[in-house]
Amino acid sequence: MSKLILFFCLFFSLLSQAKISHNIKTHFTIAIDPEYIPFTQKDIDGKPTGLLVDFWNLWAEQNGYTVTYKFYPWEETLLATQRGDVDFHSGTTKDREWMFASVPIYSIKTAFFTLSTSADSNTKDFQHKRIGAIDKYYASLVKKVIGDTVQIIMFDDYEPLVEALKKGEIDGLIEDVEALQYYFIKTGQMNLFKMLKDEALQFDSNIYAITNKKNVSLLHQINAGIKKLSIKKLANIEKVWLPNIENTYYNQKLKSTLFYSPKEISWLKKHNKVTLVGDPQWETYFTATSNNSYLYRGLIGDYIKMISKKTNLDIKMHPIQSWDEISLLTTDYPDILVGYMDNKTKNKLTKMYHFLPPFETGPLVVIMPKNVRFISSLYDIKNKKIGLLENQEYTQRIKSTYTGYQFCNTKTAKTLLNQLETEKIDAAILPLASAINFLATKKYSIFNIVEKINEKGFVSIGVIKEKPILQNILKKTLYFSRDSYKKEILSAWTHKLNYVETTDYTLTYMVSGLLGLLLASTGYYAYAMRRKHQHTKVLKKKLEILALTDDLTGLPNRRAFNQNCENLARNQDEVGLLFIDIDFFKPYNDYYGHLQGDETLKEIANCIQLFASDKAYPYRIGGEEFGLILYDNTMNGVIQYAKKIRQYIEDKNIEHKSSPLGYVTVSIGVSIRKMDDTRYALYQCADNALYVAKKLGRNKIFFSEC
Repeated sequence: MSKLILFFCLFFSLLSQAKISHNIKTHFTIAIDPEYIPFTQKDIDGKPTGLLVDFWNLWAEQNGYTVTYKFYPWEETLLATQRGDVDFHSGTTKDREWMFASVPIYSIKTAFFTLSTSADSNTKDFQHKRIGAIDKYYASLVKKVIGDTVQIIMFDDYEPLVEALKKGEIDGLIEDVEALQYYFIKTGQMNLFKMLKDEALQFDSNIYAITNKKNVSLLHQINAGIKKLSIKKLANIEKVWLPNIENTYYNQKLKSTLFYSPKEISWLKKHNKVTLVGDPQWETYFTATSNNSYLYRGLIGDYIKMISKKTNLDIKMHPIQSWDEISLLTTDYPDILVGYMDNKTKNKLTKMYHFLPPFETGPLVVIMPKNVRFISSLYDIKNKKIGLLENQEYTQRIKSTYTGYQFCNTKTAKTLLNQLETEKIDAAILPLASAINFLATKKYSIFNIVEKINEKGFVSIGVIKEKPILQNILKKTLYFSRDSYKKEILSAWTHKLNYVETTDYTLTYMVSGLLGLLLASTGYYAYAMRRKHQHTKVLKKKLEILALTDDLTGLPNRRAFNQNCENLARNQDEVGLLFIDIDFFKPYNDYYGHLQGDETLKEIANCIQLFASDKAYPYRIGGEEFGLILYDNTMNGVIQYAKKIRQYIEDKNIEHKSSPLGYVTVSIGVSIRKMDDTRYALYQCADNALYVAKKLGRNKIFFSEC
């Protein structure tokens, strides 16, 4: 009987395996857009070739599959996939409802080219010039970075685009770097062109395998096959198609694996699971998953994902209430500790942990209620109560730097923000990483980041002493992580809060000053010295203008506004102040996208600029907020100014489907300074007035008397 049962078990097992094997697809029909040179093209025999074709050929070879390729124009490629004429296609578009995407298989970057003989060395030199493009998104990117004065000329293909640049019909062009350089190499024209580097114009596009809902089950098979591919073999394919291009997609991946020693690579394969405990203050960063594990979200979560991605480590995270919990453990110590720690806490933990060099996570920032739009510096609130977290690595540094300030210590960030909400303190200081994570939640959206201070936050990273190889791996990972990648993480989160960090030009001024001293100390060649000195003055003046100008709108920026506010203290005339805020701007950005949001900011700035005069000075303070300082004006005059601006912007009828009115409007807070009022009182009154204008329903003006 037992033999019979065993026989049936074996029979059904084999039947099940046969069924599974039957469901595994072994032949795939793939469509690849033929315009993606050098990724796909046809050779002289009409056979498909190119980088992506070689990629999928390798994928098929290593997984025992066969493939057939089909070629369509771009929209036809999408339709063929949607209809099911092909199993999947390779492309960058994955945002349509019917589309399902694999893991990324490649990443392409944009590049800006001009003639090698051109005197232009910076993309900013191309204002009022002609730029060629094939992709509409790249064209809009150029407009955003260089400005509206640039003329965009669209082309259908690479050949007419490149020929137009050679003939002088355009002054520069933007396209995918791999495609352009391949075209230059293929046509023997590489020496005719040069690439201008500008991070703002670099845009990464991932290429995926895209399928429809009916074929979505294939994605598991596709992804599993991709994971088996050798990075070294993929990098060799790149060398064939992109021989003179540095830092290509798989080449970079290969380099990142090469800086680990064979011993470290072997360790990672055997010990790919590690445990991590984060700062007790990061409680709100945690999200519990369905299987009772935890994930960090927010800025810190993205940094941890970066480490996980580069090392292929599966990082399991656990929340704690206090660092003392670690000190009290006798077994099962977590592998990694990450957090803002003071020296006392660190010293307790050094018995079990080796600490790596501190990892910078951005500046420390001042948080205040939204009825305070900004402060010019921490000095503005010197006599107010400022909350600080105790036992943080920066706590003592701040107290030592800012002596005479009313600092109040608090144990947790939640308590700190609750005290701010109940007005037990007037402001709170937190690392930008922590501030972003709290303020991105609904509960704490009543607060604003009003200023950064001249101190940075540094996270301590401790690794269990029993695993010295893990220490080396993390040290290398953090050291070799590109700054641009860290900036991408930071900018993605700061953009969500419309937090605008102004550029610090202190170093520029120091360099200009040293140059001036050098020229002044030269006793010879008087004529040359005078000429150089004049040039230095002009250069310094240009730098000063740049430092006080908002990059996006061209208006004077917050730094310029603060300087003029400082001058108000010495000016005894009556001064009016308008605070202008675009209504429902965050929903606008969410609906139309940040590129269109930037265009609207520029349009509103132009509207306000029309009201500028020798007695009316407009500024962009930050995000969607603008200011207007009015000199020698009466209360009625200032209110009339505000009415005209509000009405003018409303009459522009800029579409805004996320606003109850259906178009873009502004709310304006108005104030006027009397003889004995301070400049801080003036903008506090205007700020309060703006707050009331918004509470009244937006698209309103409200006057507040100091």
